[in-house]
Amino acid sequence: MNKLKNQTLALASILQSAALVDQLASSGSCDVDGSNASLASIVATSVRVSDVFDSKAKLSIGMTTLRVALSKQTKSIQTIVLYALSLINLEKKLMKNPDLLDTITAEISALNKQEFFEITHSNSIARLGELYKNTLGELNPRIMVKGEQVHLTNQRTANHIRALLLSGIRAVSLWKSQGGKTWHLIFNKQKMLKAIEVLDKPIYLVKD
Repeated sequence: MNKLKNQTLALASILQSAALVDQLASSGSCDVDGSNASLASIVATSVRVSDVFDSKAKLSIGMTTLRVALSKQTKSIQTIVLYALSLINLEKKLMKNPDLLDTITAEISALNKQEFFEITHSNSIARLGELYKNTLGELNPRIMVKGEQVHLTNQRTANHIRALLLSGIRAVSLWKSQGGKTWHLIFNKQKMLKAIEVLDKPIYLVKD
């Protein structure tokens, strides 16, 4: 798989996390398959997109959102795009804070080794939510999630939102490992749209 396709898939994973956060904040629920795939990516150790997301179906929410984001309909998902850009900026701040990065890495490693709950279990999501809150949630400017207050104040939903924001940080890291740059979002739009068309063919991701 060429670099552009890998970058496109990794970028879709950022948009997927952002879109799922928006779904939760707005309705209190989100796409289960997409959420499970994004949460699982947090504990994936590989930097290969085809390893982290071994099927395009696991990125369907992200691919759909990315296609809209690259088109002239961006305003329809303005909040999601804002979350994605905020995640990119937050990951940059994290990379400049090695102590914080070590804390997050150690906790994720511990989660990966625990045998009691899957990463998608509510207990694991709560643990990820707390990890985000106590680390990345302390960095300024904070990501301000917009939505219905009844959902934002629900502890279970709040944990899920924070866990998905953490998956968004993982997605940014994956995107950058594939050579992703912010300026690509402006100057590589048409190339990425063509890559999406190719990737939309009903086949599984090919291992690099």
